[in-house]
Amino acid sequence: MDFLKDIFADKALTYAELEAALKDNKDIKLGNLATGQYVDKAKLDGKIGELNTANQTIKDLQEAVKKFDGVDVEKLKKDAADWETKYNADIGKMKLDSALEMALVAGKAKNSKAVKALLDMDAIKLDGDKLLGLDDQLTKLKTDSAYLFEADKSTTTTVDSGGDHGDPLGSGDAEKFIAAAMNAAGLPADKK
Repeated sequence: MDFLKDIFADKALTYAELEAALKDNKDIKLGNLATGQYVDKAKLDGKIGELNTANQTIKDLQEAVKKFDGVDVEKLKKDAADWETKYNADIGKMKLDSALEMALVAGKAKNSKAVKALLDMDAIKLDGDKLLGLDDQLTKLKTDSAYLFEADKSTTTTVDSGGDHGDPLGSGDAEKFIAAAMNAAGLPADKK
């Protein structure tokens, strides 16, 4: 406590002068002599640091808010909702088109674009993975415009001409024909 002797050496100090002389000393707590309250300098410095941090945060937030001055938040919300609606409609249309294309391929359409042109698209809806309103239209188109679809092999018919067409030469001897063809081509006849 020798430093106090240096401070008080032959003079009387006011409280303000004493406070100024002791401001850098961490061992002595300054206080209000009138109220008897004393302040811990470390706590005071901590609170001053917190206050400076809070002031800087406020300043940063004010600058961030300035960036959004003049921005209509309600308009942004409406625009986002509009984009979401458009996105959902576009995705729904893509799913419907894809499911329809797959159904036309499965229905053996030769030209799906031509078949789509004849469909009532307003009557076709997609419910999950199932197309509603397509089957009846395809059945009608297969009847009315059969040329747009590949023929079903199970429904082809054969016509009987009444003769036996198993031997193309009619002579019953295919080997003679092969030998003659090879001779005409200048190839040696294969003898067995």
